[in-house]
Amino acid sequence: MTAPAHAKEHAASTHVLAQLASLLRSGDVQAALALTETASANSAKPDVATPEGAEADVVGRIASPLLDTLSFIERRKSGGGYNYWTNVPVASSYADECEIGGRLAEEFLTFIGKYHNNGNGALLGPIAIDMDKNGAGPGYKIGFMNTISKYAMGAAYLLHSNSDEPEQPWKKCRRLGLELAEALKSTGEEQFAYIAPKGYGTPTLLFGHLDYHPSTKTLNATPDIRGTEEGKDFSELFYELINLVELAEATLDILREMDYTHGDGSRNAELDRVVALQRVLCTNLGRLRESAEVLDGPKTWVPASSA
Repeated sequence: MTAPAHAKEHAASTHVLAQLASLLRSGDVQAALALTETASANSAKPDVATPEGAEADVVGRIASPLLDTLSFIERRKSGGGYNYWTNVPVASSYADECEIGGRLAEEFLTFIGKYHNNGNGALLGPIAIDMDKNGAGPGYKIGFMNTISKYAMGAAYLLHSNSDEPEQPWKKCRRLGLELAEALKSTGEEQFAYIAPKGYGTPTLLFGHLDYHPSTKTLNATPDIRGTEEGKDFSELFYELINLVELAEATLDILREMDYTHGDGSRNAELDRVVALQRVLCTNLGRLRESAEVLDGPKTWVPASSA
């Protein structure tokens, strides 16, 4: 008769542990702490064993140094326990109190952030009580609590923000564009990427090599051939020609996908002529590229007059 009840308790315990593990993996420590405290208050009988490998009370088992590691906390010399607001620097003004309070709050937050166990999660209350008990000035309280509030507000925003809200399309495009630009930069080469909208008919993503940036002068310009030097390297001309061919072909791909009819159903003759000219351009550039392969190098060319 007791087996079903035991199984039910075991299932409930497993469910809580699964929730706790999920919260910890997502980084939501505060929610995990709350769940742990709730589970402890409504815990099953002591003989209910924790499933092997379960992540039980992970937060509670984080080792922490003694509290008097903090500069403003000191172990009481008699009676046990700690004095949670002592040895605080003396301030000369209200503004000085606020600055000191904020600085001690930063020290406190660093400590509980590094050692985020259940005990340290309950430190703020005793600190506030001892502030009053030991006559802390208003500036200390304001500086300390406002600093704590600032961090709490940030955590609350992250906790309650709607991460499932769809990203605005242009913001997403710009974000992905910046990521792509960083990725291209990391290749160590001058490159460009052409991205077509989905369903446009052209390749979705086209990569090419450029020796220039559109907003600046040519970075790797071919040396001036009008000089009197004895040797010239024209290999970069060949690569610039390859880039030009790729750009021309990409433009032709875009033109092919455009609407060739007017609103009244008649043919767009002007667009037909533009496409025809672009085809001629691509054909001739292709022939020129094949002929220019002889320049692929690096090779040194010597002018005929000085040969």
